[in-house]
Amino acid sequence: MFQYALGRRLADERGVPLGLDLSWFRDSQIVGVDAIRAYALDGWRIRASVATSEDLARVSAWKRILARLGWAGAPMVTERGLGFDARVLRAPSHATLVGYWQSEKYFKTIRETLLREFTLAGSPCPHVQALLAPVRDPSSVAIHVRRGDYADNLRTNAFHGLCPIEYYLDAVHRIAARVPDPSFFVFSDDLDWARDELKLAWPTTYVAHDGPCTEHQDLWLMSRCSHHVIANSTFGWWGAWLCPNDAKIVIAPRQWFRNPPTAASDLVPESWTRIEAALI
Repeated sequence: MFQYALGRRLADERGVPLGLDLSWFRDSQIVGVDAIRAYALDGWRIRASVATSEDLARVSAWKRILARLGWAGAPMVTERGLGFDARVLRAPSHATLVGYWQSEKYFKTIRETLLREFTLAGSPCPHVQALLAPVRDPSSVAIHVRRGDYADNLRTNAFHGLCPIEYYLDAVHRIAARVPDPSFFVFSDDLDWARDELKLAWPTTYVAHDGPCTEHQDLWLMSRCSHHVIANSTFGWWGAWLCPNDAKIVIAPRQWFRNPPTAASDLVPESWTRIEAALI
């Protein structure tokens, strides 16, 4: 979604079509490639084509070398780190972008466009439809609890880390001090853990997947909540960023990665509240 958002901005500014390189998903059987994700942007109302093999072949080795050398006209722009990199905003119209681009600074100027495009391509599934009215209440608060590979994969945990229960409880009390009569909606890839550990003194709904409903439906439902408590996860990040409430309160962990040298100063928007979270 970050990659698409930057690509959408640059394509619109230059008046050219946007193509998506899906070869990572196609080649995920290669040993050593992390294949825990499947392509899912087709669940949104995005405007992009899928790059063909011929398109990708044009990104040749010499173009990569020129890009690394910093040649201004290089048709490939490779991200240099997680901080905002203004170079990419000067990319030519035929450029290939390589990176995560995880900052709203890359696409905040087209927020209204992204709010339209990151909506469901189809109708909400029944369990999402049933929760629409309560999550749209001004006192609704989404809590995103990320575990999954953050908890189960030692290598992933060493880099990302997990937000401890103390972080969520602190965030919940901060929200409750500012939002009258809050109702909490918990979204998680480990809902059993959330039910066992996150016991709140306010009305709480643990949002479960239902049959064929997909993750982007839960993300969209999360974005309909009025306020947000998020984990150090871009899934929760997008749920909060896509929330249209101009008065929303978003609480995020101050430390985004367990690996201290990995800076994330540009990842969390300045308008969000960051609090301490001793990642574990």
